Amino acid sequence: MATIHASRRDLEQDDETNEAHEASVPPEALTRGGITLAGLSGLVVTLAGLLIGLQRLQDNSFLTHLATGRLIVESGVPSTDPYSFTAHGVPWTVQSWLASVVYALVEDVAGLAGIRILVGLGSAFLAYLLWRLTRPAGAVVARAALVMPVMVIGCEMWTERPMLYGFVGLAVVALLADGEGKAWWCVPLFAVWVNVHGSFPLGLVLVGTLLVGRRLDRQSPRRELQVLGWSVLGVLLGAVNPIGPRLLVFPLGLLAKSDVLAFIDEWKPADFADTTTKVLVAQVAVALVLGLRLRSFRALLPTAVFFVAALLGSRNVGPASIVALAGMAPGLRGIGSDRGDEPKPVFRAAALVVGALAVLATFGALFGGPQTALDGYPTDAVAWMDAHGYMEPDSRVITRDFVGNYLEARYGTDVRVFMDDRYDMFPRPVVDDYIDLVRGNGDWTEIAARWDADAVLWDEDTDLYGRLAAAEDWDVVYRDDRWIVAVPS
Repeated sequence: MATIHASRRDLEQDDETNEAHEASVPPEALTRGGITLAGLSGLVVTLAGLLIGLQRLQDNSFLTHLATGRLIVESGVPSTDPYSFTAHGVPWTVQSWLASVVYALVEDVAGLAGIRILVGLGSAFLAYLLWRLTRPAGAVVARAALVMPVMVIGCEMWTERPMLYGFVGLAVVALLADGEGKAWWCVPLFAVWVNVHGSFPLGLVLVGTLLVGRRLDRQSPRRELQVLGWSVLGVLLGAVNPIGPRLLVFPLGLLAKSDVLAFIDEWKPADFADTTTKVLVAQVAVALVLGLRLRSFRALLPTAVFFVAALLGSRNVGPASIVALAGMAPGLRGIGSDRGDEPKPVFRAAALVVGALAVLATFGALFGGPQTALDGYPTDAVAWMDAHGYMEPDSRVITRDFVGNYLEARYGTDVRVFMDDRYDMFPRPVVDDYIDLVRGNGDWTEIAARWDADAVLWDEDTDLYGRLAAAEDWDVVYRDDRWIVAVPS
């Protein structure tokens, strides 16, 4: 027993020594003598994040965010659905209204390339924050090993959706809870986060689990209490917006529709055949070992809670990877000795080379082709329908939900859609009809008649494609290698 107590005291002394050393080390990127290895590594990670964010625009949810931003700039935040003929006038809470406005304003100034730059800067900042979160690990090699799996997951999940800024918020909260910066920074952070994306409760959950973990470790949660208090104040301040307090309860209303959300891929349980899930499982396994090495509930509890959330919904894989990284970093302290805090001229030269390559890669990404990647959308079919009078203000075209997002970005409110991915807004009968069309349940002609459809635009990924082609009372008027358009005879 005495040996155990002695080892704990030694660990506490090591922590104090390391903290004192970290406080004496200048910022990583630059010191009075030049660039350090840690700074160069952080630069590489940040620029890798930039390139991840510069991917061509293709996310269907983003298309509706962009269309809504244009609408808000022109006429204010809508309170009812302006896009569909199945739910027109139904109350709609525009959760990410602020992100939509930013997208529209950037597009107005710099086009779609400007939005790609905006997303790239957001993902670069997130990568920088992740590198900062690895500082407790000490050794550069250990820090690189920590950040790499999160970046792999980021290649798929750091897209142009406002969720990216939820990832940024989560990383900032983790840093603030670890003692970096001022705790009151949570006030503006959460006030903006509430208006940008509905993931802001994840920040509160992170602080709460860190606080409980600290108490279970029999340590004072003073810092966590400060961060939590300022965070709650920031959330309340976020209610001062064009929509009002409805934004604060929106996530709860969304969870109340869990049976409908289960139809959406990102809300389904994590798929263990998916690369991001495999990476997260490996990450959490290592986090468990390191947490046991530290004997720290503060390191283990948040990772466990967010991992369970990721298993229940794949959209939480990204947040879980960030939380796992933050919990793992202290457990790698003492593993490896090269902190990379000695500046050398060669690192300055290497930083210049990396910067030049990043500039070239950025220009290549932005000007090496179109700004969008819309191969999965029926662009040719829609152009044909437009030319033949099927895309008019009073047209009623039944099509896939993601195509609805595309039509909203292309036509705004001039063409009404059957369905898009706003499952929180659409009435249940509309959602049920759409699910029946996708799954092939029931008689699709009855659904088409119920909504007085002028045409059906569908892809070959479901059975409805073949049923449309074989229907006696419907004529196929357009067909390409993936899409088909059928109209009543």
